[in-house]
Amino acid sequence: MVMNGLRMPNQTGLRGRRQAYNRFYRYNPREWLPNLVDWRKNGVLTPVRNQGKCGSCYAFGALGALEAYHKKRTGKLVNLSPQNIIDCTWRYGNNGCNGGFMVLVFRYAQSHGIIAESKYPYVFTARPFCKWRKADVVATNRGYFEIRDGDELGLKHAVAKYGPVVVGISGRQRSFRFYKSGIYSSNSCTESSHAVLIVGYGTHPTHGDYWIIKNSWGTRWGVKGYGYMARNKGNMCRVASMGSFPI
Repeated sequence: MVMNGLRMPNQTGLRGRRQAYNRFYRYNPREWLPNLVDWRKNGVLTPVRNQGKCGSCYAFGALGALEAYHKKRTGKLVNLSPQNIIDCTWRYGNNGCNGGFMVLVFRYAQSHGIIAESKYPYVFTARPFCKWRKADVVATNRGYFEIRDGDELGLKHAVAKYGPVVVGISGRQRSFRFYKSGIYSSNSCTESSHAVLIVGYGTHPTHGDYWIIKNSWGTRWGVKGYGYMARNKGNMCRVASMGSFPI
């Protein structure tokens, strides 16, 4: 059994005040962008992992974006600790294995920094205490940007210019849970429930535009843990919703 774990802002302590924390990403819609971007080929992604029955996708997705940001900034690729997020961001509004919100991870990382997985291993459940130590911090960020809801061009621009972007998609439907290959689309995915990392985009000569997503359901899901989602198809499965990335 795999778990979703994305909780909307009013469920994570922001209570409708998301606008106050937004730093919406601005871009030039006329700027040239490459037709194909695939960050898997640039050495900025850590291996696909499995969140198990813990609703911690928000932590895996956000940290995936932060890992890539840290690699691009420092040249060091580090597996960051989802357990650090699960155990230590309750007062930021997250709910351990019962879900959370990605920008709250970036806010925590900005104020505290994140510990490496090797120092704070994942245990598939929330623990009642936080083991964060300042001396163990290996990565941080200065802030974050959010993509305006449904803005696929903005998401494309951010992925091309900055790197991987974490988004909230509809992930409860059976066809997505048992996805194996191809460009995924569905008429029954309308609610953001699961966080994944957008690591690229492209266009198939027959099947059209797609996003490349990195999931946190292990390598048996999809194509060795990755998948392809329809792009420019009415914000398929809300793929361009709740997007954010660290800066």
